[in-house]
Amino acid sequence: MSIELLITAPVGLLPVLLFLLVLVYLDSYKLVGMRTIVLVIAAGGVSTVAAFFANGYLLATLQVDYALYVRYISPVLEELLKAIVIVYLFRTSRIGFLVDGAIMGFAVGAGFAVVENFYYLYTSGGGNVAVWFVRGFGTAIMHGGVVAIFAVLSQALS
Repeated sequence: MSIELLITAPVGLLPVLLFLLVLVYLDSYKLVGMRTIVLVIAAGGVSTVAAFFANGYLLATLQVDYALYVRYISPVLEELLKAIVIVYLFRTSRIGFLVDGAIMGFAVGAGFAVVENFYYLYTSGGGNVAVWFVRGFGTAIMHGGVVAIFAVLSQALS
């Protein structure tokens, strides 16, 4: 294990999980249990694996340019897979308040981001710390934030 990997891994993985912990801590109702949050994080991770295989299949099947695919098709697919988890949580009455939606949505996105960043860390062997700073504080937070916004909007509109 290189020293570079020991630096880049926490930068790429911890910010999103720490932000989720802050959300949970700030929740004054405390209606969402830690077990549920861990399961939702795992569901977000499973959606990453599903996206990996679905993207591979669609990229081989659709006969579109790779740049076009990763810019327009892959993000939509990934967000739909994360949204499926939120829809399931609504259908099973696991989300009651806006704050629950924000926490659960961010947990799905955090699980997605952690698995995605683990994969990129594994395939890249570490890499530039600046890249992992952007992935950890930018991309990972974006994954959580987008799903949290979807969950909050869905709760507010339902």
